[in-house]
Amino acid sequence: MVSDGERLKTLVKAASHKVVLCAPFIKSKVLSTVLGVIPANVHVQIITRWRPIEIAVGVSDLDVYDVANDRENTELRLLQDLHAKIYIADDKCLVGSANLTARALGWAEEQNLELMIQTETSDPSIMLLLKHLQDAESATLETKKDMEDAAKSVESANLPEAEEMTGDEDSRRSAWLPRCAAPEKLYEIYKDPSTKIVAEGTMEDGKADLKDLLVGKEKELSSGDFTVSIQDSLQTMPAFAHIVEMVPQRITDESGRGLIADSRPEMNEEYVPEQWRIVRDWIRVFFADRFEVAPDSYVTRLKQKT
Repeated sequence: MVSDGERLKTLVKAASHKVVLCAPFIKSKVLSTVLGVIPANVHVQIITRWRPIEIAVGVSDLDVYDVANDRENTELRLLQDLHAKIYIADDKCLVGSANLTARALGWAEEQNLELMIQTETSDPSIMLLLKHLQDAESATLETKKDMEDAAKSVESANLPEAEEMTGDEDSRRSAWLPRCAAPEKLYEIYKDPSTKIVAEGTMEDGKADLKDLLVGKEKELSSGDFTVSIQDSLQTMPAFAHIVEMVPQRITDESGRGLIADSRPEMNEEYVPEQWRIVRDWIRVFFADRFEVAPDSYVTRLKQKT
């Protein structure tokens, strides 16, 4: 079976005008491999996102700046809310779930289960996506240096699992869901890990979630900055991020339980409803700027205009 990586190489090798490589996570060695098969006269646009946590744990490389800079006719652009993965060669493209990493493209011993579909850039959905990608901003050396400093500020004590990551989310992070059933107490736990006003069970779960989300004490975040930091971290956790992506379509409690069961098939079914309630509350608390839980139906949805 041909790997997604080989399909991608075949696609971009045939380009005659322009290639777009768009993915939130890009590893420099993989990028070098892909760029190496693209004809020298073809313009290449690389679109990705840089977040301190993702750089710190190694799911993305800042060195992609240097790889892009070393090739003529190549530009690197950043879009911080990027989640789409799309690879374009002239009027043909591959879209799906695979980032530009060895595990995602089938070039590592341990591979991710991904889906990539070939289509045309004339597809209305692709055209809409390309319109949004125009908002991406050019990456500069100053941007890279700022991101290096920001990544270093992430508390190093919270990064042991990064050593085990080989270019994409490890299986534990891929299936991660929060444990703390009182997300509104999380900031109090962050400010004072020895506080007595939070129940012991909530305290332990909250501490574990903060550690998993790499939220440390190095900056003494304000409440608002803490919420932004948690929001950013949650969007690096694939299972949780997928649920967030579904909110605009409206998630009932029944469909929410289905999403939990799909993302954590090993979970005992009696725990699924409680896990969904926890996830629903985390969305309500940390994504309150965009989403809400309807008071009567408990449907999780886009925030209604008042």
